[in-house]
Amino acid sequence: MSESEAADEPMPTIPESSGDDSDDSDNSDDTYDEMVDVEATDPRVELEKTTYRTDLGIEMAEDARRVSRGELSSEAYWEKYDDDAATEFGDDYRETPNPAVDRDDGTIDDETAETLGCSVGSMASVAAALEASETAADAESKSDGDGDGDGDGDGDDPRWGMVIDLQKCVGCESCTVACKAENRTPPGVSYNVVLEREEGEYPNVSRTNVPRPCMQCEKPPCVQVCPVSATYKMDNGVVNIDYDRCIGCRYCMVACPYDARYFDFGENYDGEFEEGGEVTSPEYGTDRGPREDGESPVGNVRKCNFCHHRLERGEEPACVETCVGDARYMGNLEDTDSDVNELASSSRAFQLKEKEGTDPNVYYLK
Repeated sequence: MSESEAADEPMPTIPESSGDDSDDSDNSDDTYDEMVDVEATDPRVELEKTTYRTDLGIEMAEDARRVSRGELSSEAYWEKYDDDAATEFGDDYRETPNPAVDRDDGTIDDETAETLGCSVGSMASVAAALEASETAADAESKSDGDGDGDGDGDGDDPRWGMVIDLQKCVGCESCTVACKAENRTPPGVSYNVVLEREEGEYPNVSRTNVPRPCMQCEKPPCVQVCPVSATYKMDNGVVNIDYDRCIGCRYCMVACPYDARYFDFGENYDGEFEEGGEVTSPEYGTDRGPREDGESPVGNVRKCNFCHHRLERGEEPACVETCVGDARYMGNLEDTDSDVNELASSSRAFQLKEKEGTDPNVYYLK
């Protein structure tokens, strides 16, 4: 039996739920969503640690989620917050175009932009600074592209997606360890966490494990809320962060419905392992040298990027490669012959917090 065929079949050791299938499915999805909400950071507590306005951040984050859900247009969003953003962020705001997750080109229309304090332009121009810092090998591989978006490949970019089979996940957290080792994340920053819930009493006990990377959403509220366009969605589906542009306001952290973003306070594992804080993080293919206060990514927001540097080399993300239960699949969601395409289309597949309208590129199998 192929992986795609197996995806439609419940694992033999997991009992079928009783009653109406649709109701049980909804309840099951709600359980997973609740597990995410339990771990969520208090937005007010998080933003009060910054020098930027807490009330503005909470309001912008809430409305950014409304844009993702289709309840508010990006143009209306920035018309509402233009004055406040210009006052709060100054030239950092004025010198970049305003993002629009509900538009194919990624920015608000020029007519609206010309009436606001932001600059008129495309997200391709925002991505240029990051592209320029990539390795020579990566730049050469991009030279045949059409110059739009992130410029990956020959213009026929994949849409990277991940499928996680919850019935295969054993909760070992090898993904968490592999991610930290690969990306050299500091204390308090874990791109891959495993949410856990245990229910019942012995001997009738059940345990649910939900690995949670960044969802790499198609309509990410973290992108919509960013007042300096430091975070943006690339053509290949990966949501990126330009550390050199990020000002650390953390508005994106509270806008994310999945609590998948972290702030880098500059801490290190000094003394805990050899060369702690000295080995360069490979993220985005940029050599930033030893970690230092005031130097990116210290003072920036950070998150999972599907190990983009590994994808560029034709490798799988570290979490996929090391999963002992073979619960993770990585591939091109646009390729109808790929495993992830077939698995994501199976009857067992769902997305976390689907009602948020973010359309994640991470799918789960019940």
